[in-house]
Amino acid sequence: MLDVPALRGFGLDDLPIWPITAIGYVCLALGFLASIANRDIAASLLWLVPLFVAISALYQTVTGHDLGIDRILFADLLSTQQGPHPGRPGAISSTAFLLLTFAGYGAGVRKWLSGGAGSLIATITLALVGAAAILILLSGTGRASTRTFSVSIPAAISTLLLAGAFLMLYSKLLWVRLLTGPSGEWRIIRVLLPAALILPILPSVLEQIIVANALLPPLQTEALVTLLNILIVALIAWWAVVRVARGQAEMTELSEALDQTTLVVTTTDGEITHWSRGCEQLYGWSVDEAVGRNKYALLRARCPIDDSANGVRFEDGRELIEICRDGREISVLEQSRTVESLGRAPSVLHNVTDITQRVAAIEALKVSEERLALATSAHELGIFEWDVPSGTLEWSPGTEQRLGVRPGSLSDFDGWRDQVEPEDVQRVLDTIARTVRDRADKFSYRYRFRQSQGGVRTVEGSARAFYDGEGNLLRTVGVILDVTEREEREAALRRREAQLRSVLETVPDAMVVIDQHSTILQFSAAAEALWGYRAADVLGRPATMLVPADRRALHLSTLDHFLKTGRGLVGEVITGTAEAADGRRFPIEVRTGAARSDGQVLLTIFVRNLSEQLATEERLSELSAEIAHVSRQSAMSELAADLAHELNQPLSATSNFLAAARMLIEKGEGTERIVELLRMGSEQTQRAGEIIRRMRAFMARGEVEMRTESVDQTIRDAAELILVGTGQFHIRVSYELDPEAPYMFADRIQVQQVLVNLLRNSMEALRTSGRQDRHITISSHKLSDQMIEIVVSDSGPGIPPHVLEQLFSRFTTTKGNGGGMGIGLSISKRIIEAHGGTLSAENRPEGGASFRFTLPAIEEGAE
Repeated sequence: MLDVPALRGFGLDDLPIWPITAIGYVCLALGFLASIANRDIAASLLWLVPLFVAISALYQTVTGHDLGIDRILFADLLSTQQGPHPGRPGAISSTAFLLLTFAGYGAGVRKWLSGGAGSLIATITLALVGAAAILILLSGTGRASTRTFSVSIPAAISTLLLAGAFLMLYSKLLWVRLLTGPSGEWRIIRVLLPAALILPILPSVLEQIIVANALLPPLQTEALVTLLNILIVALIAWWAVVRVARGQAEMTELSEALDQTTLVVTTTDGEITHWSRGCEQLYGWSVDEAVGRNKYALLRARCPIDDSANGVRFEDGRELIEICRDGREISVLEQSRTVESLGRAPSVLHNVTDITQRVAAIEALKVSEERLALATSAHELGIFEWDVPSGTLEWSPGTEQRLGVRPGSLSDFDGWRDQVEPEDVQRVLDTIARTVRDRADKFSYRYRFRQSQGGVRTVEGSARAFYDGEGNLLRTVGVILDVTEREEREAALRRREAQLRSVLETVPDAMVVIDQHSTILQFSAAAEALWGYRAADVLGRPATMLVPADRRALHLSTLDHFLKTGRGLVGEVITGTAEAADGRRFPIEVRTGAARSDGQVLLTIFVRNLSEQLATEERLSELSAEIAHVSRQSAMSELAADLAHELNQPLSATSNFLAAARMLIEKGEGTERIVELLRMGSEQTQRAGEIIRRMRAFMARGEVEMRTESVDQTIRDAAELILVGTGQFHIRVSYELDPEAPYMFADRIQVQQVLVNLLRNSMEALRTSGRQDRHITISSHKLSDQMIEIVVSDSGPGIPPHVLEQLFSRFTTTKGNGGGMGIGLSISKRIIEAHGGTLSAENRPEGGASFRFTLPAIEEGAE
């Protein structure tokens, strides 16, 4: 028992603090200090003492069972005190112990829990502390008979001090902010504080009135006052708990909402103290993994402009690049704010916004703008905006320079009009007027700029029109493109097209243009004259109408083959037959060119009428045959004397043989001798007849007949024909004929004509050469390309070089004046080329000339 004489004058001797009560207050204070020092186990053990004191006191008072705990200390001294239970804490003190102990446990639990459970524990804890403080305030210092429901002033002061310290610590000095801030909670304090001060006075006033007027007995009066005090305490506690619970619920909702955002709380050094659920979803780091670590080191944050070191707190609104747990790199906008509280170290609140998509969009926009700038520069595009009310014109950079005008001279409509050709200005204004009249969204234009150097630049483009609510034109945004070079090319192209059109109209060959479907697209004037159709009658119709019906399938198949393979038609000269409008057929020669454009194939066909050419060639062929016939006659006339001499020999021999036979018959000689003379005369007669037959066959003019002929027989017959009557010149003829090439496909008479011409030239050269060795060699051999080569060589003087260059031209001869017409070799060359071969001449190194010609070879037995 604490009984201090010095305090008796203050009325403190009436209800002293009992030893057990004092121990309870001491343990509460020590537990409070241990909780501040984060010694949770020590605080829990210390808070068990007041809890035990309160429970044991209430148990003994209610049950009337004395446990003897009250007199453990100072038993003798307590025996002298008045009262029913000296040394035992009263009901008020026991209740205060319970409330403060439960508040202490609630504060510890709150530190262990998070979220809604922690908020609920905090609310209950503050409510219990407030209730304990109010209970002490409402309890009076009654007389000894009412000590059960009274508390001594030292106990009250101790309880109030502990409750106040508890409230100040675990409410985080909210009361200071409530008192200094203009929040709604301040209005609550302004109601609660007067009520807590005034309402406890009402029972005391009521008690004084009852005692003064003796309205009730003392015991009933005391009970009524106590009941009123309890009701007031309960009312204030209920109201406070409801208000706190409601506010805490709102704070819980607000906390849940804030927890879904990307909110980070750190110390000034960047150490994370709070990590919201939104941060978990954004970065992938859990609360346990993030709290306690440096934010910038954890997320490897850097500034895209200024790559600051980890751990440095960036200023408000700084854009950062951070790395998530899975390695993803994101861009965030971090807004930081320093929060300071009384009695606590300042904290930094970081509000993080994910701007990855926005940054990507901005980068894409920058890239797009750069590409647009490059594209406009590459294509020399100009972008402009015309504000119609003010007349202001704004141009993209470089546009005025590309147009060849002074920069700034096109800043308004008047400046633009001064730079443009007057007729083009009026045309553009008319276009704009029509656009406004029709409320059209866009319009196109084309005009010419006059340059200071005297040149003209042509531009074209389109613009988007914007109107106000009344339909007036407000502004236009558009592009222009310098098309000066294109205009020049188009003008040149138009000139070339006009020139080409005039050429095509005057060219003698007919021109027909068709597409890949054989549809006629163009039909020239020469084609109209050739076929007899007008162009309007055939355009859009199939080209097969220009050929006979029996050849249309071949025309389509040839076109289809070209479209599929790309071969045929182009680069070839094709002959065929066309059909005119009147049904007349005529031969044609076709040359075709192809052009591909936009996946389409256009064929330009040039057609030449071969009717006159064929008639001319037919006349030339007849003339050539006539000339060849004359040539053969000329050759035979030159051989006439020799031929007469040659025929004279068999005829004379025949006459002699017959005369001898007649004489033997007259003499009656034996028949054997006569028969032999007759046989010999008959042979000479047949020899003369064979000479005449060969001459007639050679001189005859007949149709060309190509067939299989013996090379050996043809050569020998021609040689024997030419060698008639030349024995006196001592010319030797030898044959070197290839047995691998026995047959040729040719006209025998024409080949013999060639051989006769060549042999005659060789013999003529040998006659006049004066050489003793006069030798002609006729050889043949097979070439690799199924051709036979026949060579006629002589040992004469050869061919003069100036004659060799034009030997096969008409009227070229080696026989001198009066020696010949000079057409034999020309005819011979034409005959060989008609057979598909070639004829050439050369001088031999050992002397003499050599003539070579080729003819088609054929296997034995082939048809």
